[in-house]
Amino acid sequence: MKTKLAIADNNPIRRDGIRAILQQDNIDVNYTNNCLETLKEHLTDVDVLIWGNDLNYSIDKELIAKLKGSGNLKIIILDNDHGLQPAIRAMHAGAHAYITQSVQKEELLFAIRYVLQGKKYVDPSLTVRLFNKLSDFEDHISTLNTDLALSDKEKEVLDLMVCGYANKEIAYRLFTTKRNIEDLRQNLITKTGAKDNLSLIFYRLHKEFIQN
Repeated sequence: MKTKLAIADNNPIRRDGIRAILQQDNIDVNYTNNCLETLKEHLTDVDVLIWGNDLNYSIDKELIAKLKGSGNLKIIILDNDHGLQPAIRAMHAGAHAYITQSVQKEELLFAIRYVLQGKKYVDPSLTVRLFNKLSDFEDHISTLNTDLALSDKEKEVLDLMVCGYANKEIAYRLFTTKRNIEDLRQNLITKTGAKDNLSLIFYRLHKEFIQN
């Protein structure tokens, strides 16, 4: 059974090139258009949408939800290589895959097959970049005392710090005083060997997502 796919890309050369590649591999490219707004009306029988990121349509949860509708449409974002942040935003918004325009044919086909299995996919060049950054991050963490058992209160404070809250806002949310939060932060700096609040945030991220 053929996979039914649609392309929305305002670059006709790239769009037609992708269509030609996919049609060689028994993929039915139902519809191509450079206007995402009109494309919405033609997605009822489509399995996968390749969305060439368009400045006129920001990638957000609301728009992706509308595209998916009540069906099982898989959305692959095709973008210029702007680094990790756009990829993270797209995946958080509900995209199933994020690939850069430098993607090779076999990698594109693999991404399509992968999302059709209900899995998420990110361009390998970006995942390598992420792991390189994590490696630098680990060099810094290695200077801290990562074997400490944190109290629930300490975890709450660190989690709010990660979210960008200041001492006064943290105190309000935890029903305590600003001075208590300042003292707790200073105690954490002493216990962990951190140099400052940014190091404490790194410490918390390490404990939550890497060490565990």
